[in-house]
Order: sequence, then structure tokens, then C-alpha cells
Amino acid sequence: MHGGRRQKERAGGRLIAVAAVWLLAVMLGACASTPRYGPVGSAQGDLARAQDEYARGHYLTVIELLETFERRHAGSQYVDDALFLLGKAHQANREQILARQTLQRVRDEYPQGPFAEEALFEIARSWFMSIRGPALDAEPAEEALRSFRLYLRRYPDGEFAPEAREGERETLEILAAKSYLNGRTYMRIGRPQAARQYFEKSLAWREASEYAALAWAGIARSHEEEGQAAAARAAYARLHALLESGAEAFKDGPELLRKARRKLEALPAPAQPAAPVPAADAGD
Repeated sequence: MHGGRRQKERAGGRLIAVAAVWLLAVMLGACASTPRYGPVGSAQGDLARAQDEYARGHYLTVIELLETFERRHAGSQYVDDALFLLGKAHQANREQILARQTLQRVRDEYPQGPFAEEALFEIARSWFMSIRGPALDAEPAEEALRSFRLYLRRYPDGEFAPEAREGERETLEILAAKSYLNGRTYMRIGRPQAARQYFEKSLAWREASEYAALAWAGIARSHEEEGQAAAARAAYARLHALLESGAEAFKDGPELLRKARRKLEALPAPAQPAAPVPAADAGD
């Protein structure tokens, strides 16, 4: 996932105004004692300084500047700008819970504002950034998936739609991996039926994930462990069909393709139904 995007054009007027104040302050500061960021304590000056600090990567300074912005500048037209930037600073400072809470306020309190769309996308990205690997808690991945899909439903042609679709795909891969790893754990402790449920869940998350071949192999093996030869052979047949046209696209694909071929040769083929006996001629 890429970093933040430019702010929406419809917010441009206010941002240009803030930037103009900042530029004027810099020019005046070169020849007088005027503070660099504009009048001390003004909403424009505080926001301009916070934007400058954010661009420099000083996220903790931004947080300190903006946490009291709303109280100090009640009624200012720049409150939603400050809230959005505060949420982004928390996000960049790896404070994802605070980031999501702040960005959600932007959506709840300024639903028609210029940052509503981007705030929803950044909430999804914040959940994605909270994922700590497929072996750990699935909640951040599931919430990221829900948020990416919510964004795509509300803004199918939105500015961040391509990134949201990529985020959805990557999140599904992570969830598929987690389910497969859970299934593998259950196989190791001798619970093939429970393992099979997780392998099937992995395929349900994304049937073409890089773990799909391993999931089908796990399903086949779980049936073998339970003495279900016909079901095992059917699963190996699905595995073979998945891999025969592109095994390299899947984890352990070439090795699993060879295994599927061996198993299909070794396991008994389904019994063919007996040919119908011709009816006797009525004249015989």
C-alpha cells in the first residue's frame, strides 16, 4: 500500500489560503520579528505550521500542535483540516487506534466535507497497517477488508479506488494464509476434520490465492487421514486441475503437482457404473 495522497481539489481553496499565510509569514520573517507561521495563535498559522512539520516527518510535533486545535479555534473553518491532519499524524506515528478514532470523527462530523472520502480510505489503510502477520489475530485484516469494501461501495470511481482494490486483494491473501496455517496446525495435532474446515475457509477467502494449492492438498490429506479414499482422490483431482496450467503461481506448486499425479495414480479410480443389461426381446 502506498502512502497518503494529495488532498481533494475541493479543499484547495482553504489550503491555498493557509499556504499563502505561511508564505507571507516567511517573507515577513526574513526582515522583521513576525513569527514564521503567521500571527501567533491564529488558526491559519497553527495549521500551516502543522502542515510544515508533517512534511518534515515530525509527526509527534504535529500531534502536539493539533490536539488542542479544536478547543483553541472553536468555530474555525479549518477544524476539519486539522482533524484530518491529526489523524494522518497518528497514523504515521504508528498510533493506529487514535488515527482511526480521529479519522472517523472527520467522517461523522463532516460527512459532506472535502476529506470524507479520503478519511474512509485512510481508516481502511490504518487497519491494514495494524495487521501483524497471518499467524496472529485476524481482526485487523477482517476490519481492513470490511473498510476497503465499504470505500469501494461508496466510491466505486473514487480517487483511491485502485489502491482500495489492491488493498482488498492483499487483505484476502493474508486471510487465506491465516486460515491455511490454522488448518495446518489442526492437522499436526491429529484433527483432520477441523483442519479441513480451515482449508476450505482459506479457499473461500480467495480461491486463487497463493495458498490455494496447499489448501487443496490439505483437504485431500485430511480425507486420507479419515480413510475417505474417494473424497481424497477428488480433492487431488481438483489440485491437479488447479496446477497443470501454471504451478509456479502457487506456493510449492511444482512439488504439489507431482504429488497430485502420484496420488491420482495410486488411489483407486471411482467405480464405473455397470452397463445396463439389454431388455429381453418380447418374442424370445
